Amino acid sequence: MVNTGSVAAADVELRDQIPRGARLVRTQPAAQRGVGGELVWKLGAMAPGQEITVEMELVPTTEGEIGSVATVRYAAEASARTVVTRPLLDIKVSHPPQVVIGDSATLSITVSNPGTGVAEGVVLEAHLPEGFQHPAGRELEYDVGVLRPRESRQLELILTAARAGVYEPVIIGRAEGNLRTESRQRMQVLAPQVELSVVGAPRRYLEREAVYQISITNVGSAPAKGVVLLAEVPSGMKFVSADNHGYYEQSTRTVSWRLAELPVQTTGTVKLTLLPEELGQKILRISCSAERLPTVEKEHPVEIEGIVALNFQVTDTIDPVEKQGETTYEIRVVNQGSKAARNVQLEALLLPQMRVVAAEGPARHVVEEGRVRFEPLGQLAPKAEATFRIRVQCLQPGDLRMRVQLLAEEMDRPVVKEESTRVYE
Repeated sequence: MVNTGSVAAADVELRDQIPRGARLVRTQPAAQRGVGGELVWKLGAMAPGQEITVEMELVPTTEGEIGSVATVRYAAEASARTVVTRPLLDIKVSHPPQVVIGDSATLSITVSNPGTGVAEGVVLEAHLPEGFQHPAGRELEYDVGVLRPRESRQLELILTAARAGVYEPVIIGRAEGNLRTESRQRMQVLAPQVELSVVGAPRRYLEREAVYQISITNVGSAPAKGVVLLAEVPSGMKFVSADNHGYYEQSTRTVSWRLAELPVQTTGTVKLTLLPEELGQKILRISCSAERLPTVEKEHPVEIEGIVALNFQVTDTIDPVEKQGETTYEIRVVNQGSKAARNVQLEALLLPQMRVVAAEGPARHVVEEGRVRFEPLGQLAPKAEATFRIRVQCLQPGDLRMRVQLLAEEMDRPVVKEESTRVYE
């Protein structure tokens, strides 16, 4: 008996009847008697291809044909094996950690299936923060399709840096069967940022030079390149000079400075000198531009005022003078400033040895004992002059002196001058 199958046969049992007309002598191996007197061999398990031989020795007792009909029973074991597979998704992103505003940043994205099953309906999503731009918008989607086990796909996402700051673009992978994975990438957008400042007196006087120091500071995170600094000369002010190769364009009334690069946390300073020529408020306008940088503007108001500068001289027309003779003191008052002097007052003090004979000037006068007082002159224009004359008689010989004092509304205290006249006997 042979097991010709591919699996083992369990509980093999062989049964056979003792033929009629024969007597059983022995069996090899030994058999048991069944319920019906049949012979039973319990052979156990038979491996695939195994062969077992059973012998039965008989003695015929009658004449005729002896036959045998044997039956075999066994239990066959059938087994089934199921392989369980599982798809997975994984995303890896490589990118530059920093990018300058206006430049492109390339994100290299690798999506893979490290699992044992097929990932179907694979889709990549990209959610961009406000610091980056893409022609298709800030919510992007790409259909990958099917990823077999251990298969991967690579693609590039090219973004444009649009605003300075630190941002996290989010890349999401999803597939059928609720598969989902996410990757967040920290990226910094660098950008220059300039600040303008102007140092200079907010109040200046006509025909007095005004000096301004203009500073530009890069407080950003990237160098500022192609820097152009412009200063607009206000109407009523005249350009005098500029340092650091500042160029004045007469037709546009602008002074320009150019700088190839201003590093981070660096300040550049230039000096501009102007001459006020008109009264009133003037606005000095400053602007700065650079590559990939919006124009920065600043205004510096300047109040232009006139200044009063009174000066006077006292001279005698005859010196020396004979006793009882006369001389005339001429007082010439000049406003050398750029602003009209108001309420100009002139007063002359005389010694007792002197007697006022006559006086004249642009304002009425009063002669008192020992003095001549002119009424206030309402206004003395810039560069204008006023002349006062006082004629006196010298009564005694000696060094006689006239003291003249000048006061105006713009002066804190009067200015005093003397003129000496020699009188002889």
